[in-house]
Amino acid sequence: MKQFFLIIILMSVLFSCCKVAEENNSLFQLENVESKMGKMSELLTSVEYIPLETNDSCLLEALSKQLYNKGYVYASSNGEIMKFNKQGKFVGKLSKLGNAPFEYASIVDYDIVHRNGTTEIWVAHPNGISRYSAETFEFLDLMTLEYPVMHLKYVSDETIVLQVSSDNTFCLCDINGNIRNEFMEKDPANLSHGLLQFISIHDDVYCILAGTNEAVRYNAALDKLEIVNHTAGSDKLLTRERNREYMNRYGYLKQPSEVAKEFTSVVTFREKMGDTLLFLRSPEYEYLYVKKTVGWDSYQLYPKATIENDLLPGVPQRYLLSLASCDGDDCFIQSIPAAVLDGVEINGKIIREEDNPVIMRYLINN
Repeated sequence: MKQFFLIIILMSVLFSCCKVAEENNSLFQLENVESKMGKMSELLTSVEYIPLETNDSCLLEALSKQLYNKGYVYASSNGEIMKFNKQGKFVGKLSKLGNAPFEYASIVDYDIVHRNGTTEIWVAHPNGISRYSAETFEFLDLMTLEYPVMHLKYVSDETIVLQVSSDNTFCLCDINGNIRNEFMEKDPANLSHGLLQFISIHDDVYCILAGTNEAVRYNAALDKLEIVNHTAGSDKLLTRERNREYMNRYGYLKQPSEVAKEFTSVVTFREKMGDTLLFLRSPEYEYLYVKKTVGWDSYQLYPKATIENDLLPGVPQRYLLSLASCDGDDCFIQSIPAAVLDGVEINGKIIREEDNPVIMRYLINN
């Protein structure tokens, strides 16, 4: 009998330790988060608007990856990368479509890289990764790789995080193209195809796996790739196993729409200056979670927003979801389509439907 009780106690301790480990392995602790009502002007601070210049040389597609870096906005569109200054003035573009060694056949992904006191644009394309000067747009070098690159994130000359088309989906490489730490067997149900796949928090790099509660993390301290959970708790969160089940049941094309009817997915997240924005989408609602110094708050964005957009009255709050394709080096940024700002005056300019988007940069008000 004593042995029986001892086994029960040991099992309880083991279960508790496993639960603590699961919680500690989660990026965000969202238990008992209070749902709030509020105003954008109370939530955000240091808000700036950057209407991007519109002319025949810099027209942007409706969907483009946009980065704010060292006072410049970069935006990919139609095989080119446009560069705008902090006021939104178009200052030049990288345009090297072609098949020559210094050109690229297409832009699969790009990153803005600072090394040796200069700024570079790294372009992933079917033949490797090409490096260009961000100042002159001149070709610098071509990094050839064993696998086609789908997405990239520069950490250092020794470590570039890659999503590749191979038997393993992720790997690390150095600036010479030497690959190491291949990770996660190819999993078609959980491949992610967003415009901005890799998210940096401090020295670590994350990739959300097809909206699931799981992400691949490059752990800089351990110099390795690993799987982590976004949050612990709800059994309605989408998982990799559920994605596989629904792909087998409905096929690859219908899988995303079918899981969206049943589960809550992770749209994206960003962290700046110790504050975090996290977007979740359930079958009925869209939520914004905000982590400030004092803890987490949540707001409903759709169908009925609980946060008033008093900064841009009349503009739907859902433009905040454009965070999924945007990132800033020292701030949060959004890309607001001109179509939803038609007739609105920003920085002394009347925005027209056919204009390029307006970039909104800000921090969280603590």
